[in-house]
Amino acid sequence: MSHSDTEEQLLKLREFFAKTWKIIVPAIVLIFVIMFGWHFWQSHKAEQLLIASDKYESLLTQFNPTDPKSIDDLVNFANENDNIYGVFADLKVAQFYVVQSKDFAGAESLLINARKKTNSEIVLAIINIRIAKLQYQLEKYQDSLDTLDRIKNAKWASAVNDIRGDIFVKLEKYADACNAYNLALSSSLPEKLAEYIKIKLNQAEILKSKQVFEQEKVAKQKDSETKTN
Repeated sequence: MSHSDTEEQLLKLREFFAKTWKIIVPAIVLIFVIMFGWHFWQSHKAEQLLIASDKYESLLTQFNPTDPKSIDDLVNFANENDNIYGVFADLKVAQFYVVQSKDFAGAESLLINARKKTNSEIVLAIINIRIAKLQYQLEKYQDSLDTLDRIKNAKWASAVNDIRGDIFVKLEKYADACNAYNLALSSSLPEKLAEYIKIKLNQAEILKSKQVFEQEKVAKQKDSETKTN
């Protein structure tokens, strides 16, 4: 490359910067501000998470099922924290509501709140299974089925289909119940759980046979009445 060519390129480069520096400089400054802000925010989040961890451990140590204040403190902590420790607090109090006070609606509300705080597939699956069980207890059967539909991972298929089977029995959809129980049994299960589901499957099959018999009886009766008329 000749000296004149080099000079020409440098001249073009100077002209380019002379025309665009007002755009380039603010862009560079903005990039640095964004990078600094991102690192600051990440550091702040880590610090807040550490504080939440310490507070949660403290509340857990002080937790007393017979002391309403300790329960309220944990509920307040859950409401104030949208991180994983807020989720843990929701789960803890929800468990208390179910076991101690039988407040299924209160437990459902806490778990729905917990569901908004995490993106973890495993944690979400656990939460949704618990919500579905509570909705089953509250006889909110369609809500329970909708909640189970949120769980896509096949690893949870046995638990999901076991609950689905129970719901379909309540809805008197015995054929669907049998299909659900069979799907639950197609997964690898602990022996005792598999035996329990088999018992429910047998009961659903009996109810299904009775339902089919009744339906055929009604259909024949209607057919007979139609012919008579």
